[in-house]
Amino acid sequence: MNFRIEPIPAEMTNEVRRSMVSPQYRSLAAAASIANGYGPCRSCLRVFDEGTDRRIFFTYNPFEGLSELPDPGPVFVHEQDCTAFGEGFPEDVLDLPVYLEAFGEGSVLAERIRMDSSRVSAQISELLARPDVRFVNLRNAEAGCYIARAVRG
Repeated sequence: MNFRIEPIPAEMTNEVRRSMVSPQYRSLAAAASIANGYGPCRSCLRVFDEGTDRRIFFTYNPFEGLSELPDPGPVFVHEQDCTAFGEGFPEDVLDLPVYLEAFGEGSVLAERIRMDSSRVSAQISELLARPDVRFVNLRNAEAGCYIARAVRG
């Protein structure tokens, strides 16, 4: 099955860089600092160069427009513009501890599995082939935060 990986939308990352406020939660300020963790950036999906890269921390709800149930949490993007992720599977994410979370209608969790970097494409394809699955979220298995979404392509 064909699928594509979707980072946080560019309109959202551009807005948070401009305003330093969460675009979804206007009462929650964003904060910029030197990266003290690997991330990855939720726009380009590359890991941060810890101690060098500057990143913005803000609150993001990956279920906006997909479900009435909000699931806000912390995410990071490069402080300066970066090129949004394009095609394939993000190489930097292959080396990270990741859960693949398959969601159905109403953001009901259908299944959560640990990503196997040697067969992640097959894992995502198998999950998306299920009729009860609408999309698959990639979630950091250490920090628990949202990384990106896999959708049928």
